[in-house]
Amino acid sequence: MDTTDRFEPIEVTRTTEPSPYFVKDGQPFCFAGTNNYYLIYKSQQAALDVLDVAVKMKLRVLRMWAYLDRGSLDGTMPNIREPGHKEGFYFQHWDPVAGRPAYNDGSDGLERLDWVLAEARKRGIALTLVLTNNWRDFGGMDQYLLWYGLSKHHEFYTNDRVRAAFKDWLEHVVTRVSSIDGMRYIDDPAIFAWELANEPRTINYESYDSPDGWDKTTITRWADEMSTFVKSLDPNHMVAVGDEGFLDGGRNNWAYEAPYGVDNEAFTRLPNVDFGTYHLYPDHWGLGHRFGNDWIEDHIAVSRRVDKPMVLEEYGIHVRRKEETAGPIVHGWDRRKVAYLNWNNLVLDRGGQASMFWILSGLEEPGRLYPDYDHFTVYDGDETFDLLRGYAERMPTAAAACALAAGHDHGPRSPFIGWRRAPKTPGPVVSD
Repeated sequence: MDTTDRFEPIEVTRTTEPSPYFVKDGQPFCFAGTNNYYLIYKSQQAALDVLDVAVKMKLRVLRMWAYLDRGSLDGTMPNIREPGHKEGFYFQHWDPVAGRPAYNDGSDGLERLDWVLAEARKRGIALTLVLTNNWRDFGGMDQYLLWYGLSKHHEFYTNDRVRAAFKDWLEHVVTRVSSIDGMRYIDDPAIFAWELANEPRTINYESYDSPDGWDKTTITRWADEMSTFVKSLDPNHMVAVGDEGFLDGGRNNWAYEAPYGVDNEAFTRLPNVDFGTYHLYPDHWGLGHRFGNDWIEDHIAVSRRVDKPMVLEEYGIHVRRKEETAGPIVHGWDRRKVAYLNWNNLVLDRGGQASMFWILSGLEEPGRLYPDYDHFTVYDGDETFDLLRGYAERMPTAAAACALAAGHDHGPRSPFIGWRRAPKTPGPVVSD
């Protein structure tokens, strides 16, 4: 794709058709949010800066990693990606004596997750906690395969030993009791949802990829098993798969051919999956500028068919900065501005429930911002921050999904965020 193409503003017609919606504190809950992966290992000062900027930006939900896997501490079991830890932090490692993974519950391990949850709770931010990764960063699926001497990426979903080890990890985290304040994770209102994986696929373009041995039902069966297991441990919080939203049919496009074994609608229909997810990266995916608009409309349509909420939980358009480390934007802002306006207007007015951009970063240390490594980063006070803060302010009351649910019975009040099916009749329409 020629990434210099110009995104064109579109007119968005506001829907009057009710949608399923999230509920928080007894009221419909529509929101803007973001992602950040380094809260689990950068300094506490750096992590707090991100959380404080999220509050300033009016963001209600932040998605973050809740896993960090490595080989053995003695070096006999390799790391799938060196050095295995992140600045000394790791959550799970191979125990060569026991012949199974072991957990790091200490200050350089899961105590950091305890701390982030406690700080998020103080600020009224809910966290989506992602439990493994399709990609090798932070260990993820291929580290499990290396532990068990396997060499095909899809075996993460099918091998009995690996599935058992992942269930052990799920149980260890989901049933954890915080070292900070004794809060059981299953009782923590700061958890928005558990997410089974970041962007699960049957391949990841690494050495373990296999062209056969899997099909478009492989991940669906795994997601059914794992979502059911998480719900058996924690009935209070929602569960999502964490996929990129690829669909099986609907348009003449590779993203609608259930690529890499991903079938978003099948995932979202699973009985113990509470909401669907989809990502949007036309620059990475080699797709034209109109793709994103149709992509959002099509996932809102899936949401209505399945009658569960659907979260645009990652999206991004590349920009270039004067200095790679975090200087001002010098190229790409016009494309990003129009794309983010179009995409958020579609979510807001067509019946979407939430949009979460990739990625919010802040000060890595006093006077130095965390670098814009992937060219998607948003910083406090830059052009993208100002644009998306406006949507974050509007989404709770102006989003059609929540406005059309106003005045309906939202069920028993709960300290946890949940969801409701679409009301049979629209409530009072709130004008944007």
